[in-house]
Amino acid sequence: MLLKESGFTFGNKHSRRDMGLIYAEKDGHIVTPEIKRNSYSIAGMSGTLLLAGEAWQPFNLEGTLYPANEPATQADAQDLLRDVAAWLTNGRQRLIFDYEPNIYYMAELSAASKWSLKNWFGGELQVRWTAQPFAYNVEEDTASVDVSSGGSKSVTLRAYTGLPAPLKLTVRNTGSAPITRVSFGGITLAGMSIGAGSTLVVDSEPPAGAKIGSSNALSYCTAWQPYMVNNGNNTIYVNLTFGSGTAGAKITASARGRR
Repeated sequence: MLLKESGFTFGNKHSRRDMGLIYAEKDGHIVTPEIKRNSYSIAGMSGTLLLAGEAWQPFNLEGTLYPANEPATQADAQDLLRDVAAWLTNGRQRLIFDYEPNIYYMAELSAASKWSLKNWFGGELQVRWTAQPFAYNVEEDTASVDVSSGGSKSVTLRAYTGLPAPLKLTVRNTGSAPITRVSFGGITLAGMSIGAGSTLVVDSEPPAGAKIGSSNALSYCTAWQPYMVNNGNNTIYVNLTFGSGTAGAKITASARGRR
């Protein structure tokens, strides 16, 4: 790893540019998280019976932070430590390493951070995060289509993802006729009245949900099977029903690739 790739961004602050720190990983980093298998044993049977529904487990990322410039006094070091503590203990944030600027983990500090003068004359701070299992693309993949009538419509989303990624579908009413029903895949919402200029957002990313503007729309849901997209082209068929008036809508499909 190059020195210029050894930093990271956490909560929109960079370790070197904003905080004046150099970061060194401890023992490398996780490539594939542990998977908790959904399996059970049967008496008299060798091995286990494997069922669907395995779950990826969170994992730890560890390293050491060193001041790029040695603090002039211990008081200066203490001021730096307080700034670092306020930065790193700000809850769960995006963690982006310089060697992979297009990917982030959701992470939070999970262990006490110890300041030491043992190995480096300028002092050092050990840090450990608990990272959620998926690495996400910083940029979402999106595709849109404008429609002027009800019935079945399609939008093709080119997704860049290693693992299946949850789909987010946004339907904005661009006409005067209310949208009364939206369905795609195994998801159906009916009995609504999405007026002109209003937007329905259906998101399969846990915690999955649906909203019309800022209002919860799950009460209109009559069928729910989260929609996942795979790497490559995904054609999503969306069925819209309009009330009386001029029909019009913009359908946007988006997904954040993960691996």
